[in-house]
Amino acid sequence: MRGYRRRRLPLLIAAACLALAACGKVEEKKEVAARPSAPVPGSKEDFVAFGMAPEGLQAMRRKYVAVSQSYTLRLPADAVEAVQRRHLETCAKLGCEVLESQVNRNGARGWINAHTSLRLPPAALAAFTAALTAPPVEVTAHSETSEDKTLAVLDVDKRLESKIALRERLTALLRQTSTKNVGDLLNVEHTLAQVQGDIESATAQRDYLRTQTETVKVDIRYEGAQPDEPKPDGVDWRPLKTAAKDFSGIVVASFAEVLTFTARVLPWAPLVALAGWTLRLVWRRSRGKSA
Repeated sequence: MRGYRRRRLPLLIAAACLALAACGKVEEKKEVAARPSAPVPGSKEDFVAFGMAPEGLQAMRRKYVAVSQSYTLRLPADAVEAVQRRHLETCAKLGCEVLESQVNRNGARGWINAHTSLRLPPAALAAFTAALTAPPVEVTAHSETSEDKTLAVLDVDKRLESKIALRERLTALLRQTSTKNVGDLLNVEHTLAQVQGDIESATAQRDYLRTQTETVKVDIRYEGAQPDEPKPDGVDWRPLKTAAKDFSGIVVASFAEVLTFTARVLPWAPLVALAGWTLRLVWRRSRGKSA
């Protein structure tokens, strides 16, 4: 009986060791499961773990794009001004901003063209385009371009944020007059003035970038076309009539060119004559010596 107990004792000890090892593994698995996993690189949790707020992430995801469109319109010459005026009235109703508007005429040739440049909200673009292409307008060219301004906007916002924080620190330092002498106060005020100028410059740049990205720029070119005259039956005498009509003008223009040429050449005529006479004299002397 005692031999049986002695043989059984090592088996019990081995079983106890195995049980303790199994319990240790279970506790280790529970600790690993309870431990928070590391954030995935580039994820939202990764940026938040490094101190970036979710609002900053939303700003990173937003795109700032400057969109511009260009139209070339062809319409009768006598309707250019009226159509342009109608487009400007529609622009004012939609709350857009007119950047440039001009009309060019040529009475001698009878043609007229105009140009308009404006900015309007993206929500009003469809309504304005519908009014822009209404008869008697014929769209001969249309292009759209877009430029990503995201990096520029974020850079200006970051610089503006740092400059504002620096201004607050300088203002707080300036209020501590008891611990500063006159020289230190003047230096602080000079630095504060420079920082304030940088803030105003950055603010203007930010507002301009936001204007570019929050509105759509539209450039419109109006080309007035004269109606084609019907060709007469038989011989077309119109080219001869046009030439006879322009005859006096062509003669005057030719005579003006001759006068211009004479005025340019006349001051050099004595020098050219003197150079010719000198060359002729030298040639005669060299010929006499050789004879």
